[in-house]
Amino acid sequence: MIETQISFQSYDGYSLEGTFTKATNEKGAALFVHGITSSRDELGFHSDYAAYLGINGISSLRFDLRFHGIHESGLKELSLCGIVNDIDAAFTVLKKQVNPNVNCFFLIGTSFGGGLAAYWADFYDKKEVKKIILNAPVLDYENDVLERNGLINDNLLSQQAQIELNKKGYLNSSDIHFGRGLINELKYINGLKPVKHLGGRLTIFHGNEDEDVPLAMSRKNKSKKNKLIVINGVGHGFGVEGDEDLDFPETKAIHSNIYETALKIMNKCL
Repeated sequence: MIETQISFQSYDGYSLEGTFTKATNEKGAALFVHGITSSRDELGFHSDYAAYLGINGISSLRFDLRFHGIHESGLKELSLCGIVNDIDAAFTVLKKQVNPNVNCFFLIGTSFGGGLAAYWADFYDKKEVKKIILNAPVLDYENDVLERNGLINDNLLSQQAQIELNKKGYLNSSDIHFGRGLINELKYINGLKPVKHLGGRLTIFHGNEDEDVPLAMSRKNKSKKNKLIVINGVGHGFGVEGDEDLDFPETKAIHSNIYETALKIMNKCL
């Protein structure tokens, strides 16, 4: 297993950085998509995940979305379409990195990146992506950014939110600055329909004590064909109580169980 740092460009020329993990006995490949204000490693959840898959024959690419990682600045310029373009560019790079005979790909999206990963797979009808794994995913972006923070009134931004947006050029929601461009995408881009369309290709993992992205979102929006696996006693990132850095041994053990379960799902396609 070998890790390589790679650079590539998104649709608009924005430079992206990623880590490609080459499996020794490569039989498949996975693309990781992280959450907002995080990075390609997701506090070790994604980097450990990639290492686990690597020793089990699945190569992977994890990368920093625009305005994240080493380019962590200008988050108020972030757009949902920009993230989707980043995912598409990363998948193109992943396909070029693996052996030509690899035809089984997987998608692993976490938190804010989860619903957009599903949106990308559905929008582009990526049949070569055999399984999609979402971890505590945001599916309804309008709800996540605006509604649950009291920033909508009568299907419009609240008066207070309008004043803040006009004055600052962004809204402060959950201590994140969202610009006008992203706010105007919220009604149209989400993971709600993709979750239904992806059917049995999709598995969702979600903690029952998640306060950042409540389990209710996954329960409400999953289809009859896809699968929801509830992890008891954990919050966002599948960490146990008090483990904000996701480095407690108890948290790592839970992560390992998720990796094992996901691998079993992936191996059905290999």
